[in-house]
Amino acid sequence: MPMVQSKNLKYRKASAHLFLIVFLAFIIFPLLMVVTISFRQGNYSVGDVIPTPETSTLDHWKLALGIPVHGYARVSGADISFVKTDEGKTVLYAAENGTDPFEAFVTAPFSVKDAEHASEDQRFAVKAASPDTAPDSANLLSDDETYALSSALNGKLDISVAKDDGSEEHYSIEANDRSGTSYGLYREKVTNPPFPVLHWLWNSIKVAFITAALIICLSTTSAYAFARMRFKGRAFILNSMLIFQMFPAVLALVAIYALFNRIGSYIPSLGLNSHGGLILSYLGGVALHIWTIKGYFETIDPSLEQAAAIDGATPWQAFRLILLPLSVPILAVVFILAFISTITEVPVASILLMDMDKLTLAVGAQQYLYPQNYLWGDFAAAAVLSGLPITVVFLLAQKWLVGGLTAGGVKG
Repeated sequence: MPMVQSKNLKYRKASAHLFLIVFLAFIIFPLLMVVTISFRQGNYSVGDVIPTPETSTLDHWKLALGIPVHGYARVSGADISFVKTDEGKTVLYAAENGTDPFEAFVTAPFSVKDAEHASEDQRFAVKAASPDTAPDSANLLSDDETYALSSALNGKLDISVAKDDGSEEHYSIEANDRSGTSYGLYREKVTNPPFPVLHWLWNSIKVAFITAALIICLSTTSAYAFARMRFKGRAFILNSMLIFQMFPAVLALVAIYALFNRIGSYIPSLGLNSHGGLILSYLGGVALHIWTIKGYFETIDPSLEQAAAIDGATPWQAFRLILLPLSVPILAVVFILAFISTITEVPVASILLMDMDKLTLAVGAQQYLYPQNYLWGDFAAAAVLSGLPITVVFLLAQKWLVGGLTAGGVKG
């Protein structure tokens, strides 16, 4: 007989679903804001919540991935005109104010008639010229001739300036009005990646993975001793570890710096400004994971190990072949927690690491936030990149997190 749900129950279910949707949206909203800022033009924290195609850009992501960004910046105070020579050719004249090694440049002769067959991206080699060689203003093209030239070039002219040192500077001359008779000069601007974001990301992944793996090795063996063995001082050591974990590591920054400064004088690879020293400092947080794994070990019936011992297994074999396979879910949880806490840690890494190429991404990303120049767009792209390793680790460990491998291990 089919069950009929009451309207009251349906309303409660709908309300619960609506509440969960609003709650998740409230949690995810800050992440979506960071993602949108990484695609927004300029380095501003305010702007469109969802950038439009006209206001969006990939420049922040290119810089974060180590790709230079090419663009054009308008040159203020430039005098631009098309001039007709006595030979009937059309010559471009542009004078730029500033500290550049040249003040004027001209194109090779190019007639209005030839412009009808010019492509939009056609480039013109130009050479530096002295202001004394500026054409007479009486030879300027008429409005009709200028409009015909700009129409043929689709309102844009790309030129390359050969400098005395053999290098080139690229400029773009574009129409500033719909008729194409008013022009602006734009200098090519190449923005190189300001920081090695991908290198920092690799440092973070390397340090976090090695730290999480070592924490698993230390915490499982220690937890097994506390869960299965009885020895003097066992309760005191467990309680002491728990109490020490209540104090954040930031309170001991001075002691940590002095300790690793001294260690570095004997073992440089474990001292200041080394990833080995940073990993060693992170291993100090193993006590909480020992408590977590110990509690899980105690839920597994010791009779499984006793049965293995009757069959001739040593304690190490019983631990490796019986206990560890049954504890994979909690080991995955501990690995993820250790990985996340390490890859997002800032205070300890900021005092132990000094060189730019040694920084982790969590520490290096702060370089984008200068007191007088907050690069919010670039910072947002780097922040999104820092979350990718955590997402990958979650996806890889998901099958162990959702399963209870110990279910049904003991019957009776």
